[in-house]
Amino acid sequence: MICTRCNKLSSNRDTCSTCGTQLKTLSSQTLRGWFALGAGAFLAIFMAAIWIAIDRAFAAQGIAARNVAAAQFLGRINVAFALIVVVGVLGVINGWSMARSGRRNLWLLVALLVVFVSALVIAGIASSSYRGP
Repeated sequence: MICTRCNKLSSNRDTCSTCGTQLKTLSSQTLRGWFALGAGAFLAIFMAAIWIAIDRAFAAQGIAARNVAAAQFLGRINVAFALIVVVGVLGVINGWSMARSGRRNLWLLVALLVVFVSALVIAGIASSSYRGP
């Protein structure tokens, strides 16, 4: 049995002796890790595909070459997509780590959250500053 809050391994109990949280089985935590790995891979691949499609659409129409505001928007949105792909890669790393050990890595989760929030902020700035052609 493992505590999902403090990552402490324990046996012969239903609750953690440190924090009092309900303990989970190690196999359920490794299954959770495999799901996290799959979700991270899906996010990274799906966002990369959307990123490529948007860049091709802008390039095919030549909007970014003609309009400075569109070029700035495209630059910001590219950064946001890159950060979301990084979030997916961090999710894959976290899922792999969790699937192998059954324990979550708090530093990876914090990094994932910080990168995701910064991607949302950059995407918000990009969409609020673009007024269209």
